[in-house]
Amino acid sequence: TYTGGLSVTTLNTAVHPEGSSQESILDGNHLQSKLLLRGKATSDNIGELFDLMKIVLTDANFDSKSRLIEMLKETKAGMEAGIGASGHSVINTRMKARYRVGGYIDEAMGGIAQLDTVRALLEQAESDWPSLLARLENMRNTILNESFCRDGMMLDITGDKTVLEKVQPTVDSLLKELPGIAGGEKFPDFYNEEHPWVAPIKKLMTEMVPVMDEGFVLPTQVSYVGKSGLLYDEGEQAQGSSQVVSKFLRTGYLWDHVRVMGGAYGGFCTFSPFSGFFSYLSYRDPNLSKTLDIYDAAGDAVVSAAEAMKSDPEMLSQAIIGTIGEMDGSLGPDMKGFTAFQRWLVNEKPATRQRFRDQVIDTKPEDFEAFGKRLKEMKDPSIAVVSSQTGFEAAEKDGKKFTLKQIV
Repeated sequence: TYTGGLSVTTLNTAVHPEGSSQESILDGNHLQSKLLLRGKATSDNIGELFDLMKIVLTDANFDSKSRLIEMLKETKAGMEAGIGASGHSVINTRMKARYRVGGYIDEAMGGIAQLDTVRALLEQAESDWPSLLARLENMRNTILNESFCRDGMMLDITGDKTVLEKVQPTVDSLLKELPGIAGGEKFPDFYNEEHPWVAPIKKLMTEMVPVMDEGFVLPTQVSYVGKSGLLYDEGEQAQGSSQVVSKFLRTGYLWDHVRVMGGAYGGFCTFSPFSGFFSYLSYRDPNLSKTLDIYDAAGDAVVSAAEAMKSDPEMLSQAIIGTIGEMDGSLGPDMKGFTAFQRWLVNEKPATRQRFRDQVIDTKPEDFEAFGKRLKEMKDPSIAVVSSQTGFEAAEKDGKKFTLKQIV
C-alpha cells in the first residue's frame, strides 16, 4: 500500500464575485464546479499516488457491463439504507435544493434526486447498455477535452517545507503528463461571469423541487423531521452573532425540547451566513407533529432568551464562548490544507473571517432578539420529513399535510 487513501468527489460551491461585499449573502450565480481527486501519501510515495490519480482520471475502464451493474446496485442499496440511517442529512439536502442553485446541485448529485438517477441508470444499464456506455465515455471526453481542461485545473498540496521541496520534481512530472494543451481555450472566470448551469438549474428548481412540504415514506419506527427557509435575502449581511444564536438553539432550546423532553436522539439546527439558509432538524425522533410545533416556537424562545440575557450577562458569555470554541476546533494537516484551499476557491479573505469573529465576540442580547424575529418571519418556509406511513397519517390528524413519496 502506497497511500493513505484516494477518493473522487465533486466540489460545487458559490463564490464571492470580484468587487462584491464579502459579508453579503451570495446570490449563487457565481459558482465553482470541480471534479476533485484527493489523496494522502508520504513524500517517498507521492509518485505512486499521482500515478493512481492519473489512472483513475484517464484510464478507468467502463467496458464491464456486469461490474457497472454491480456498482449501481451497491450504490442504490447504500443510498436507500442511508435514508433510514441518516435521514436528517438527506432531508436537509432536499430542503436546501428548494432555495439555492448550489443546494439543487448537491441534491442532484447526492440526495433523493440522485437515488432516482441511480435507479434510472441501473435500468438503462440492464436494458440499453450501449447508450449508457456512450454516455459515460462522452462525459469523460468532455471533462478531459484537450482544448480547455488544463486551464481549469487546480493543484493543492499540503506538507511542510522539506516535503514540498522534495516532491517538486514529481509534481512537475505530473503536470507535464496530464491531458490538455498549454495554448488551449481559457476557462471561464466565474468570479466575474455567471456559471452556465445557473439559468437551467433555476428552471429545474421550480419544476423538480418547488417550495413545498414533502414526506418520504419508509418502513421505520422513528422520524427525521426538518423545517427550513431563508432568513436573509441576497445582498443582505448576516452578522457573526447569527452563529452564536444558532449555537444557543442547538445546545439549549432544541436539545432540551426535541431530545431531552421529546425523546429524539438529536435535535439541532443549521445556518449558513453565506446563503441565508436556516434549517431545523431532528434525528431518530419518536415524534413528528410535536417536533414541528417546537420549531415554530423557537423564534419566541430566542426572543425570551434575549430578555433573560439583559439581566444575566453570564448566559450570553457562555453562548459566545461555546461558539468560539466551535470555530477554533483543531484540524489535522490534511483538513488544514483543504480548508485553506476552499477558502481560496470561494475568494474568502482573511480580513472577512476576522470581522466575522469580532462580531461573534461582540454579540449583544439585541442580536438574539433580531435573529429571533427573523426566525418568526422566515421567508418561504417548507418542511421535509422521513417517516412511516403511520407517522404521516397521525400528523395529518394534527393538521400537518405533506406531499408523500415512497422511497422503497
